[in-house]
Amino acid sequence: MSVTQPAYTPLNITATGTNAIRTGGGLLHGVTINTTAASAVLTLYNNTAGSGSKIATINCAAGQNSLVYDATFDVGLTAVMSGGNADVTLCWAPL
Repeated sequence: MSVTQPAYTPLNITATGTNAIRTGGGLLHGVTINTTAASAVLTLYNNTAGSGSKIATINCAAGQNSLVYDATFDVGLTAVMSGGNADVTLCWAPL
């Protein structure tokens, strides 16, 4: 049996704000916190805006981590960084 792995697209976020990443379905593979920032929170939404159905809320002040989600989204993928300018990388793929 052959398994095809998706080609993940990395996206680096380094400042507060809303990042509409994808419209339509996809797969959020993981998030890496490269550099922490006091009070920084990254919220990921299954939407084309920074609201609606949450995929994850990540405390970016807690320490450097790589988090695997392998979670599908169908509406879109939007990331909102608030509270501080942490450096994070998302890896995702369209479906």
